Amino acid sequence: MKSSVVRVALCFLFLFSTSIVLSQKGSKELKDLYNFDYIYKLKITNKNDEIQMDYYLKKDAGYFGFDISEMTKGQKDMKMFTVIDYDNSTTGMFMEMMGKKMVQKSKIKLSDFDLDENDPDFTITKIGSKTILGFNCQGFVMENKDSEVTVYLTDEAPVSFNKVWDNSRSKMPKGFNPAWMETYAENGLMMEMQFIDKKKKKNNTTMLCVGLEKTDFSLQASDYGSMLGALGK
Repeated sequence: MKSSVVRVALCFLFLFSTSIVLSQKGSKELKDLYNFDYIYKLKITNKNDEIQMDYYLKKDAGYFGFDISEMTKGQKDMKMFTVIDYDNSTTGMFMEMMGKKMVQKSKIKLSDFDLDENDPDFTITKIGSKTILGFNCQGFVMENKDSEVTVYLTDEAPVSFNKVWDNSRSKMPKGFNPAWMETYAENGLMMEMQFIDKKKKKNNTTMLCVGLEKTDFSLQASDYGSMLGALGK
């Protein structure tokens, strides 16, 4: 079940859940400089909330960043930006607070983004297409007894997450056509996703790309000291 289509959708579900395992053990290295050339704006809506997450991408890079300012509203003089670096299997949370710059580094267990072999099998169906932000998007429906995911992907965007997430041609879901992977494995970008939990409606979530904008943002990791050092501990 490690198809590019399924993984593109599920990587977002994992990003907004508590399933990501971060470990303080082992070597934690970050690049000295992270450059980004696009901001991917994703609006996430569920029963109780609506937030926007801004993801920072660079073409063919094995990392991405995201601005979590939506989560720090009300916290005066505090800025947070997170980088997930697939190349080094490390995440860096860059913070500016109390006039100091600090970073908390953790190892990220990327295997937790894989689907469990014992999970109920998904079936996948290719559906119609539609235009989102000027991009032609192909629709797919992935379904099992617990959930239904409708996702729209485009291969016309200049950037994607696919360099970050490892793709495999093994363990395809039922009904998956390998030709779909060839189309979207290299540069597929999710533009919309609707997640339906068949057992708990409160978990239903919609994700919609509301902007894909150019940027020249860069982050110099060496400008940030360790959290313990910055706090004088």
